[in-house]
Amino acid sequence: MQSAHLREHNLSTVLAALAAASTSAAPISRAGLAKRTRLTKPTVSKLVEELVNASLVEEGEPISAGAGRPMVPLTPARGTLLAIGLEIAADHVACLGIDLAGEVLSHQIEYRKVTASSAEDAIDLAAELLGRVRAEAGDLPVVEVVVAVPGRIAPDDGRVLSAPNLDWTEVPLVGRLLAHPELAGLSVRAQNDNRLSVLTEIDHRPGESFIYLRGSTGIGGAVVLDGALMTGTHGWAGEFGHTVIEPGGATCRCGRQGCLEAYVSYHALRERAGLGDDVLIEDLVEALSLRSDRAEVIGMIGRSLGLAIANALNVLDLTTVVLSGYLAPIADELEPVIRETVEQHALAVEAGPVLIERSDGHADPALRGAARAALQPVFNAPGAWIGRTSPRSH
Repeated sequence: MQSAHLREHNLSTVLAALAAASTSAAPISRAGLAKRTRLTKPTVSKLVEELVNASLVEEGEPISAGAGRPMVPLTPARGTLLAIGLEIAADHVACLGIDLAGEVLSHQIEYRKVTASSAEDAIDLAAELLGRVRAEAGDLPVVEVVVAVPGRIAPDDGRVLSAPNLDWTEVPLVGRLLAHPELAGLSVRAQNDNRLSVLTEIDHRPGESFIYLRGSTGIGGAVVLDGALMTGTHGWAGEFGHTVIEPGGATCRCGRQGCLEAYVSYHALRERAGLGDDVLIEDLVEALSLRSDRAEVIGMIGRSLGLAIANALNVLDLTTVVLSGYLAPIADELEPVIRETVEQHALAVEAGPVLIERSDGHADPALRGAARAALQPVFNAPGAWIGRTSPRSH
């Protein structure tokens, strides 16, 4: 008889494999799961039956594949659990609710400027949007709430230690959220927005290793090794925006000098060009090109990124860089400038070409990554959720 620990491990293995398979177009059956997980067919069949009965997995209509028994496709269950992602950014607050299959059940967003003086209002708004999402999703059992914030988070209590682009310092974000009735009894944690953004990229690059750089109000990033996010001792690994590219250079919002973020973040570029804050991030490069020669703009951004990337490649021994955020649409223009700088400074080029690619993910990767992260407790311990789902409506 399976021990409780082994059963939980196998349930987790099967559910995680099913979720990974669901990102591809090809359906997967019990036999396919057995092959993918290397568990025996009888074991997989028994586990799947348990997950189906618990409304964590659903069966599709049988598919005929020639001779033999029809294949019964399996997918994570829709509409039985709710995972909630919140995002607090410099110009908006948003909330997204998804189910176990990743389908959007509700999406709420309000645009407003978030600063130190409006921190309380932003947190109140986040709680309000969460209440709207829960109501629209049908008040399903909530797995977890994960909040994406552009800053460093204390791992013990969810305080925002520092979020320069919000002008936040020592804001007890999780504690204040939990004080709202909309979040009573829920599990809530906060995480850096870039660590969450990269989760959607990992889904598209399973098992790969790469550096992820995201251009937004700041410059964030992450390091992925063999498909797993590198967090570091304090959970801050991948802070490429605060890599020093010019000692004694321009002052960054973090208070230090010469950071990459002081040159190529949205705030830095907009302020140096004298643009108003009505310019959207996605329109930034076009607006800059009207004020200066486009080649100069691309050259400055590319060379600055190239120095930070070269240093990271030397430390991490990686060969793939993925550009996201406002950097993705101009990746083709940036690539030759970055490559020229990297080839001057990175050892990695001696072993072969460095790949500089663009992310083709969603427009709101931090919010979607937060909702995806909020599902993780189910995949880690499916047994704990058996009996806690809502029955599927057919």
